Amino acid sequence: MTVLHETINRLDRELGARMRGRVARRGRFARTLAVAGGVMSPLYRIMVLALILWRPTRMRGIRALIGAVAAAMIARRMRDGIARPRPGVRAEGGLPSRHAAAAVAIAGIVAERRRRLSLPMAVITAIGLSGRISTGDHDPADVVAGAVLGGVVARVVARVGRSRSPAPGADDDEAPSVRS
Repeated sequence: MTVLHETINRLDRELGARMRGRVARRGRFARTLAVAGGVMSPLYRIMVLALILWRPTRMRGIRALIGAVAAAMIARRMRDGIARPRPGVRAEGGLPSRHAAAAVAIAGIVAERRRRLSLPMAVITAIGLSGRISTGDHDPADVVAGAVLGGVVARVVARVGRSRSPAPGADDDEAPSVRS
């Protein structure tokens, strides 16, 4: 490891430990973040399923599923190659976070055509990912790296989706109906 790499790693570990220490002193807040970190993944899965099942948003849901799977697979491949240990007891590496990559990809794709969803999706995702740090599943750099990866994947999937959309400016993923 280079000196720079060791320094960044040490600072990230210290920041994560400080965050966990501060959160732990606030019992209710610590429990809330832990719950948020635990429910984020199932909640986003349900949201993607609902998007797929509802016909007007089906293509957006499929794109969100593709983005989440792609981001998680890339993150896992990178994580296995980097092999940076997690702060907690889990043996596998944590950089980048698969949860962060998938969650940010889903949030980005869901909000891509519905701009009013951007801020709520960003806030919900940030709270859930903060919960992953507060429970010791990840350090901040793990989550940031995963989030960046998820954002890139979301942009690629959205761009490919736009290039295949039937009409520019359509409200959602379905072609606008033609009225006679």
